[in-house]
Amino acid sequence: MFARTRVRLTALNAAVFLVVLVAIGAAVYALLRAQIYERLDAALVAAAQRYAPTDEPSRRYEQQKGTPAGAGEAEATGRPVLERGVVVLLWDGQGVPYPASLADAGHESFYAQFGAYRSAERPVTVKIDGHYYRTCFLALPSPLLLHRSFMPPGGADAGGEASGGAEPVSPIPITHVQAIVNMDAEQDMLNKLADWFLVGLGVGGALTVLAGLYLANQALRPIRRSWEQQRRFTADASHELRMPLSIIQANAELMLMHPDRSALENSEQISMVLSEVRRMAKLTDQLLLLARSDSGREELLLGPVQLEALIRHVIQLFAPLAELNGVRLDAELASGVELTGDRDKLQQLLVILLDNSLKHTPAGGSIRVVLTRRGQQAAIVVEDTGEGIAEEDLPHIFERFYRGDRARSRGDGGTGLGLAIARWIAEKHGGTIAAASRPGRGTTMTVRLPVAPAGKRIGRFR
Repeated sequence: MFARTRVRLTALNAAVFLVVLVAIGAAVYALLRAQIYERLDAALVAAAQRYAPTDEPSRRYEQQKGTPAGAGEAEATGRPVLERGVVVLLWDGQGVPYPASLADAGHESFYAQFGAYRSAERPVTVKIDGHYYRTCFLALPSPLLLHRSFMPPGGADAGGEASGGAEPVSPIPITHVQAIVNMDAEQDMLNKLADWFLVGLGVGGALTVLAGLYLANQALRPIRRSWEQQRRFTADASHELRMPLSIIQANAELMLMHPDRSALENSEQISMVLSEVRRMAKLTDQLLLLARSDSGREELLLGPVQLEALIRHVIQLFAPLAELNGVRLDAELASGVELTGDRDKLQQLLVILLDNSLKHTPAGGSIRVVLTRRGQQAAIVVEDTGEGIAEEDLPHIFERFYRGDRARSRGDGGTGLGLAIARWIAEKHGGTIAAASRPGRGTTMTVRLPVAPAGKRIGRFR
């Protein structure tokens, strides 16, 4: 039953952890990439805007003569040297690029590949010849006139027909400016980050499964414990109800076998039937009380309770029984101890404790009830000199139907629910109940309850 639930909880927890892990990793990757692109784009836009026209209708840009710096290295490698910084291209209306720097002259065929991205409205990342570039394309609102005072390698330039270093015949109208920067290092870092993220995702996936399994086990532990307690409670309750029903049925059938007998002759059978009926009624009331408490439907009727008066009243109820059994019943009660609580439930708690003590204290023994107050707590102690409880059974005596010792045996007429109800009443009032015992030396039950603060409003609560 719980195996399938554990698998589902494990899968659900692992899925949640994995989604969180993926979201965090994706957010870190996207943030880092955005910062890198923002830095590169700012440099590209700044470089491109240097060539944008001012308030003048047109503007001249003059390139000087000279040997292009780095041209030999560019020819040797077969591509321009873009690692050194931003490269600016000036495009005419025919789609021909003109490098703004002499260091990039002579490689117009390579730069022409970037013309395919002139329609991009925002900076884009492109991959050309195995390298990554970030490029920004800017359309000029008015032409920029390019005057070139050098002849590019190979003869005449695109704007003239002269040779041997002659000046171009006419300036070249530039309509677009493009800025380019090599981003191999940045892209390599992003790729490594993505690879590490995938590795971390695999390791994290395994860890999330283990974490999900751990959380599933932790979540199922109280459920499994509650289920086991409920199963045991149901089995014990069925057993407790079956026994009196069997006794009633047996005695009823015995009386039917002898219809000629009088009520006096059947008095023993009738007495047993009535005894079991009373026991069933008591058991049923206790089961209903615990069922309502478990579901949160059992309410306490709160009011001011004078503990001294309440305890004296309960002692008076038990005094005749104690005298008949030869047990001395003493009380040491502090006066003026008042709390807010349910008087009937607190009386039921005291009756349970005194009833257990009286049942298991032999003739000649004693029961002592002590009421004290310390600070904001009242302590009720019921101490007897009875049989005591075995050490291995002591931690379980407040469990329902627990019968590890004679104090919870069925032969004395108990139902095995009294101390469970006593604990519920104490906890419902915000208090605690504890037991201390040694076999043959008696048992001490201690109930601690919070004392009502002055002026506390009396009401009802669940």
